[in-house]
Amino acid sequence: MYDGVKEMIKREMDLRPKTGDTTVQCGSHLKTPDQITGVPVWPAGTKSLVSKYVTAERFNKFQG
Repeated sequence: MYDGVKEMIKREMDLRPKTGDTTVQCGSHLKTPDQITGVPVWPAGTKSLVSKYVTAERFNKFQG
């Protein structure tokens, strides 16, 4: 069972998009976290601390 789970995880990782250059415009149109498929970009004037501290470097570090 352990080997089966490891193989499933490996295959799911292989299905992920390979490019980290894509960005996703954040806003109210996003309904679930699964819709964030790339580096999040917030609208100008956003005062959220998340927008301040979630940089492209940090997002890519913890993404997968």
